[in-house]
Amino acid sequence: MNTRQAIQPSNTPNVLSISISASRRRFIAGLADGFRVFRLDNCLTTYHPTLPSPYGASITAVLDDRYLAYVPTHKSEDGSGPNVVIFWDCVLERELARLDLHEQVLGLRLSSQWMAVILQERTILFQHQEIHPQTPPSPPSSEDVSSSDSLDPKDESWRIPNRVHSLHNTSNNPFALGCLTNDLLILPAQSTGQIQLISLQPKASTNKRVVRAHNSSLRCIALSSDGSLLVTTSEQGTLLRVFATSTLDQIEEFRRGLDHAIIYDLAFSPGNRWLASTSDKGTLHVFDLRPSDTQVRTPAPSTTAPSHRPARLSNLASVAPSMTSAPIAPSAAGQATSIQEYYNLLPIPPPVIAPPTGSSQSTFASAFKNAPFASRLLSDSRSAASHSFHLGSDPAHWQTGRPEYSWTVLPSGGRKRVRNEVQPRPGEPSGRAVKGVLTFMPAGWNADGDEDASEESVKMVVIGGGVEGRWEEFQLRRGETGGGLHGWILERRGFRRFLTRQFVE
Repeated sequence: MNTRQAIQPSNTPNVLSISISASRRRFIAGLADGFRVFRLDNCLTTYHPTLPSPYGASITAVLDDRYLAYVPTHKSEDGSGPNVVIFWDCVLERELARLDLHEQVLGLRLSSQWMAVILQERTILFQHQEIHPQTPPSPPSSEDVSSSDSLDPKDESWRIPNRVHSLHNTSNNPFALGCLTNDLLILPAQSTGQIQLISLQPKASTNKRVVRAHNSSLRCIALSSDGSLLVTTSEQGTLLRVFATSTLDQIEEFRRGLDHAIIYDLAFSPGNRWLASTSDKGTLHVFDLRPSDTQVRTPAPSTTAPSHRPARLSNLASVAPSMTSAPIAPSAAGQATSIQEYYNLLPIPPPVIAPPTGSSQSTFASAFKNAPFASRLLSDSRSAASHSFHLGSDPAHWQTGRPEYSWTVLPSGGRKRVRNEVQPRPGEPSGRAVKGVLTFMPAGWNADGDEDASEESVKMVVIGGGVEGRWEEFQLRRGETGGGLHGWILERRGFRRFLTRQFVE
């Protein structure tokens, strides 16, 4: 446990929530004193309002440069609180709608046509409507002013999610799982480990479909930007399963590791080539959805003898013909040697295991991995590259600043030390700080904002909150991984503390 005290206390507010826009160009941070909107590529602030309420924003979601939604942390005199969703206009700097759900809101999802409000055991879907403000006609002006100069943002129409479209029951959803696009809504089903896919198209033949993803409770889900792929993980955190939303078929399964882990976030790259995940182990994993021979050994003349005996494996090929299931020829007496041989009931022989051709450096471990009797742990698909990211050292009571223990007076007059309860956070019952929020850079963007459509290099961002808000950028590229192997390398390009003073590069 880190018991060291900071030399200088931080004057930045705590980061309560982090959300990334559907366009992957903005992200919003809910703070203890409000919220801020940042650019995703360089982490510069684009919007920082002063809210009328003195409390912060526990849940935030940004749609674009104009509209966003948030949920206040505490109840206030104006009627806002953890059960109220406020839809905000950044141009007018005012709220356009206020929705009271009469129970605590756990999560928000925004698209250009819908807003999903995630509750404990149900999700309410709101539809955007275009509202024209009613303003009295103004008297004609004597000056000759062009129509383009007289436009006022207050006279434009507003898009407000004020129409209830549908209500969907779910199982207990403490982690506020849900994905939303203009055509599809994905939520946990009412059975453990199952997911429901709800079509939002008006002429869809089937409104809801259910797929069984895991045997245990779900922990994290993510949808690709085009809505064609869905990835899920359970509370075990060892397997990532990818499904096609059109057929509900499982098309891929990846293994993150062997031990239990809490998956923080999942994300698909533009074009659905890569899948990335973050966990409480502090590791960013990147999986290849279109695997190929990504690791090629550089040919080099070998001056030493191989470390194994090739005859051990090659001898199996000579033994295999004698272990066939074909009928054995009769003996000299004209009879079969056994009843099994007579009725062709010999057991199926084991497969031939031979080293791959053209490689003199194959090992027994690689041959054992490809054997059908090998453990599944050895044959599962694993990440193409991985790298550590910043987890920080937030104390258990990082939201309130209270100590871990306090003293109370007993009826007998004595004193007793009791543990203070950790304040839960919406979408995280344990109260753990938000970490590992993950996304890929939009298609055509690189870290410098230039056009880069090549798949040989992709960039991603990992954002963390809590006591210190941190933005980290990673790059996946081809390179030499060591030992003469060439494959994918994941490296960290840099980081920023996005709540401190910022400078334009």
